[in-house]
Amino acid sequence: MSEAALFTIARKLSLYTFAAVCLLQFSSGEPSTAERLAPSLPFEAEHLTLIDEVDLGTETPGHRFEAYPNEGIVKRTSLWGRRALTLPNDTDAPDRYVAVRLGEGKGLKASVQYVLQVEYPEDVARSMVIFNTGNETTRGFHTGAAVGDALRMPYVWGNAESLNIPLSGKWETWTSVFELHQRYSSQKRQSKPTLSPPDGFTVVLAHFNHANAPVSGGLAVGRVRLFAAPRRETLELPIKRPPAGLPQRHLFWREEMSDGSALSQFDKRKYLDWYAAKVRLMKFLGMDTFSKDLLEFGHNQGWDSSRYGGTNWVNQNKRPQMWSNIVSLAGKMKVNVLPMYEYCGSIGQTKLSLGLQKRCETLSLAKRGPKGRDDYTHIHWSEKGNADVTDPDTVEDLRKILEITIADEAKKARILGAWIRPRNSGMPVSFSERCRKLFATDTGRKEAPSRDELKKDRQLYDAYLNWWHDKRKQFFVAIRDYLRKPSVLGPEAVVIFTGDPSEPGRVLDGGYIVSDGPKRLPGARIISPEAVLSKRLGWKALTGPRGTWGGWEWQHSIPRLDPLRYKDTPGVMLSMAFNRLFTVADSKALDAFHAPDGLALLRHYPLNENAAFSPKGGNRPLGYFITDMERAGPYCMLAEARALANGDPRFIGYLAAGSFQRGFPEYVRAFNQAFLALPALPGKIVKDAAANQDVRVRAIATPTHGTWYAIVNTGLKDAANVAINLNAEKLTDYLTGKALKSAERTVSLYPGQVLVWHSK
Repeated sequence: MSEAALFTIARKLSLYTFAAVCLLQFSSGEPSTAERLAPSLPFEAEHLTLIDEVDLGTETPGHRFEAYPNEGIVKRTSLWGRRALTLPNDTDAPDRYVAVRLGEGKGLKASVQYVLQVEYPEDVARSMVIFNTGNETTRGFHTGAAVGDALRMPYVWGNAESLNIPLSGKWETWTSVFELHQRYSSQKRQSKPTLSPPDGFTVVLAHFNHANAPVSGGLAVGRVRLFAAPRRETLELPIKRPPAGLPQRHLFWREEMSDGSALSQFDKRKYLDWYAAKVRLMKFLGMDTFSKDLLEFGHNQGWDSSRYGGTNWVNQNKRPQMWSNIVSLAGKMKVNVLPMYEYCGSIGQTKLSLGLQKRCETLSLAKRGPKGRDDYTHIHWSEKGNADVTDPDTVEDLRKILEITIADEAKKARILGAWIRPRNSGMPVSFSERCRKLFATDTGRKEAPSRDELKKDRQLYDAYLNWWHDKRKQFFVAIRDYLRKPSVLGPEAVVIFTGDPSEPGRVLDGGYIVSDGPKRLPGARIISPEAVLSKRLGWKALTGPRGTWGGWEWQHSIPRLDPLRYKDTPGVMLSMAFNRLFTVADSKALDAFHAPDGLALLRHYPLNENAAFSPKGGNRPLGYFITDMERAGPYCMLAEARALANGDPRFIGYLAAGSFQRGFPEYVRAFNQAFLALPALPGKIVKDAAANQDVRVRAIATPTHGTWYAIVNTGLKDAANVAINLNAEKLTDYLTGKALKSAERTVSLYPGQVLVWHSK
């Protein structure tokens, strides 16, 4: 079950409303005739073997063509001398899509890599979603000022943003490298697959209804093509790390909804093929760390709990050796591992399970949950268990889980540490009698305060929360100390804590749409980029207390984040949520989340869960609907690039809706390769190093290996012929090893591009 489903009343109550915006430079969304700078892929379409293609611009495309809700929605037109299929976004436009079958009878095979390309025009702001049934990936993208994610999601507010992102003014290509599953649905996600590779697979090209995508001009596409991918070793992106001994950076993702129906369609003996394909995708994209949830809402996701009681302690999984086998696979494929835990105390079938004991208690003790249960929130299915961070038993309970899933597996692969992300009420503030007595003892009070006293005395209440946050920090330190034992992971192990359980990320309160064009969305609640930054509204949302309603205790269910408390705490990092561009513009906020071992950034996607094709009580033509959205072309990595320029993260992770995929891999690979080449040490901005104000230079000095320079174009336009002035001799391009003569220190960069230079 998704996090989005936890907040079904969020919009009405404005508890989880956010917005986002670009704050550096905006330019017109009108098409540009300038040639866009771009990195390359390890293949060119004209040199690949074409397996199948369909030209949707023709009147009779074939390939089992289907249009939803009917063929009357389809229009065709000419753009720049080529025919295009369009789904115009009239004010009454419904959810709609077109679908085609590719590769039927073409000898396709499972666990083989293919290249899927979709051609589209960047003439006006547009958004679209591409669903590849063959490996059950859904990925969307948007151009120009289009919002992207659905504006009116049923469960959450998706951080709506409308910015004048430049358009290329020509036909562009969306690219996906993927592997076919062994079995899969023909179109609608369902538990019983109907197709296998010889049948081909379906590509669905979709667009949200007008209310959810008011700025978009609608879907427009040309050819959809399927190619045989080149050899696997050719696809893998070479990663050049800093020298041994220097701390490294890491990139990873966690998939929310990917191991249900799709994984069940794999042969029981071949389920590791599913994970091997993910590692191969990682290596193609240039990502180095494999992550998987081992607890989901506290429930076992594939490890053996028999040592400490089995199902009596933690419900046993039907594949208890799965995690152990995955770690072995990661070791053989030479990628790092970062397990993730939605911890809420152990969840099993008896009171041996700490989570079921629910030792945490609310302040009001209103007992408003089912059958008088003392729940913090109305989301009853996430209130089944909780863990009291002030209780030594909780440390031991989690330690047992980490012993089985980390300590026992550490020799098989490099495990970086533990990523802990409780859902709401998983690790709440507790006001139990034991906690109140402990508070009194720790703070030198004669007696424990009553609940009524804590309610009435604000100063006392604040003191109690401050004490509790100190105890939470001590809890993470104890977990860190266990992981850093020589017999477990050693002195470099880290604990990453994600205290924000929401899918979109709590990054801006108030239900705003952040826009540089206030007239673009008439009637909407608009806020400017400058106002967000000057008022530091992002920082306030990231670290402020949660709002609550109706006598529930959301503010205690999801305790606020307090990153400054961890500034001097090695090995423990509170992750910072980012998504839209404004979330990485506030350098003070980024710095506040820095701990001695670095900054952990997590991109929160809002999932778009059931935001389209999901009428109440009606037919769902695509089944359960989720998708992540990204900006098109170079702008898909602009937030990460600005984060590097403004905040210098060590970890960048992605909380994906389903099976992870990227649609503009050339830009993803280029950023990832540059990011991982930089040592994970504190850097500083070199003032006036670049002749263009959008190009920023960050210097990272090391004790014995010289200085690295990250040169970043943070702007929305190509930065052409920019002179880089550094007081450094013997400069080289670190990724190529090429010496940079004076004339070669003038560069041209596309938006979000990162160069890595080095001087000895």
